[in-house]
Amino acid sequence: MSAAGKDPAHLGSMPVGRLICQNTIPAFVSILAYNLYNIADTFFIAKGVGMDAAGGLAVSFPLFIFLSAFTSMLGGGGASILSQALGAGDLRKANRVIANCFGVFFLIAVLISLFGLLFLEPLLYGMGVTDTLLPYAKTYTRIILSAAVVSTGFSSLIRAEGSSRYAMYIWLIPIGINLLADLILIFVFSMGVAGAAMGTALSWCVSMAMSVRYFFLSGRRIVKIEYQDFKPDLPLLKEIFGIGIPAFIQTSGYSFSVIFINQILKNHGGDLAISTYGIVSKVYTFLLLGITALMQGIQPIIGYNYGEGNSERIRETLHKSYRLAAFYGLAVFAVLLLSAESMIRIFTSDNAVIGLGRDILLTMGGGIVFHGIYSTQSVYFQATGKRGVSLFLSLCSHIICLIPSAMILLTFAGNTKIWYAFPLSGFASMVISCLLMKTMTKDR
Repeated sequence: MSAAGKDPAHLGSMPVGRLICQNTIPAFVSILAYNLYNIADTFFIAKGVGMDAAGGLAVSFPLFIFLSAFTSMLGGGGASILSQALGAGDLRKANRVIANCFGVFFLIAVLISLFGLLFLEPLLYGMGVTDTLLPYAKTYTRIILSAAVVSTGFSSLIRAEGSSRYAMYIWLIPIGINLLADLILIFVFSMGVAGAAMGTALSWCVSMAMSVRYFFLSGRRIVKIEYQDFKPDLPLLKEIFGIGIPAFIQTSGYSFSVIFINQILKNHGGDLAISTYGIVSKVYTFLLLGITALMQGIQPIIGYNYGEGNSERIRETLHKSYRLAAFYGLAVFAVLLLSAESMIRIFTSDNAVIGLGRDILLTMGGGIVFHGIYSTQSVYFQATGKRGVSLFLSLCSHIICLIPSAMILLTFAGNTKIWYAFPLSGFASMVISCLLMKTMTKDR
């Protein structure tokens, strides 16, 4: 057993309930820290600069999500194959997975940075920016794109190797630095959105440094990566991309859905609606942290046991996850009924923003329980290498179901009702995933 984490064999032997908790709690802490940063960043900008600046960050956020989509694709696909390779005892393949993920990430990040910086203003207008919000969005996005090459520490690969505690540290330490940098740069040096972006870039550098140390410098890791492992392995990359593309489409689909909503708000609601949605989307993402942590926690369990051929443990993992996801979704909605307005009031004292934000948050929150069930089944298909199904499900929540729902509501009920598209698309996605799950696992 390494000091960095457990021997991955525990994924196939430890009681499932205990294993889910052990994997999920560190992921929960990591995601909690990340989302606290996300919310704190918006809070600092709203309080230290103003709502227009917060709106500028909100409009530029889809580009940030799109960058994250590539890391999700490599991390998700790589983690699934890494778990299966470790389950099968194939350490050479495990080494090549990690090395190839790093190499491809650096190439993609450089290309995204160059393209984004060359066409920054047209991209921002395409994402729904208004003339008022443009200066803030340009300042923030230019710095973020310049730092894209260090924008991930591949915590999913570290977690798949069995080191869930280090995967937690790789979030907590950089985010603590980020928060401190935000406070100093925004409030002490009055650097505004540039300070927020520089704090984010600094935290990325720390995260990447910790990841490089873990995989390439630590003598106590499980995998032993050598120079030849970086040689592009086209069949392996095809496998990584094939499994990871659903994660890419799901994350980038969220980016496109935000752009779609921002365009509607730009034409029908203006700066106030865009800025309010920016705050609400951060709070909503924070409320999903329990579901996100659970998904990260069960993916290596399913992947490892699929590699071992242990279908009974996979079935038990799914059933326990359904119950946890449903309970969490209902609990969150109950909290929203009592305190949605208070959550928005943390960011602003503007009564117009508070009233609109409360209504949006309550409406969107009604779909969290559906999101939990759907996400559990989507993770199963991704972790077991069902690429076509996982790809289709990734399109459902943010594209196939959300956009038509929003268009129908906009046409027949007006722009104030488009928020109901979120719970409607969540329910439709859950129904579709349940039908696919029943069809494809009926013989297991």
